[in-house]
Amino acid sequence: MRYSNPQLVQRLAAEYVLGTLTGRARRRFERWMTDSYHVRSAVWHWERQLSPLSQAANTVQPRAQVWEQVLERTGGKAAIQAEREIARVPWFERLGLWRGFSLAATAAALVLAVMLARTPTEVAPQSQQYVAVVNGEQAKPLWLVRVDSEQGRLAIKSINAAAPAATKSYELWILPAGGAAPRSLGLLPTGTGSVDTELAVELRTLLASAQGLAVSLEPAGGSPTGAPTGPVVYQAAILSI
Repeated sequence: MRYSNPQLVQRLAAEYVLGTLTGRARRRFERWMTDSYHVRSAVWHWERQLSPLSQAANTVQPRAQVWEQVLERTGGKAAIQAEREIARVPWFERLGLWRGFSLAATAAALVLAVMLARTPTEVAPQSQQYVAVVNGEQAKPLWLVRVDSEQGRLAIKSINAAAPAATKSYELWILPAGGAAPRSLGLLPTGTGSVDTELAVELRTLLASAQGLAVSLEPAGGSPTGAPTGPVVYQAAILSI
């Protein structure tokens, strides 16, 4: 890796803050961060950028079936039942039971550890995802853009974006590599709005090598020509995660 590359520094810092930089790469980056003020500054920058997003995210309560499945796959149900049985036995008769219970709990912990260790390597290759944060003045985040190219979904969430004049709309564009003409990703929500829509296959391909994203101010309803007609008011980099 060429750590002198400013773009690489920004990408690694963003992935570090997002939590997608893992394993040896994360430990190597942390060592590098302790030796470089420039790298620490990049991390602080992304922490300020992404902190409002974590505050805006809603808490998701797992389904009750999730815990049931964890218990079944780790042998936890048997351990819980063993605890109940132990509680009904006088303390001086429990020593043998505790030895057996300890072995069962150890086995369950090992199974769970293997499951957790295997999960990232099994899940990560399933989809390629991209994320971008469109910032306004004073680095205030306006929109969070997320793309799942495998599922073909585009999700956009308004963070602090105020609606333009009634006769105007914000439109999001891909900036393809090589200076090709921008391609529209649709209108941007404002206020507390969000968008979750299907993404055309050709646009997924463009995103993989795009230079970034841009936001233009268009007539209400979007550009009438299929190309930006109003001023480009914001730009954002795309990160692969």
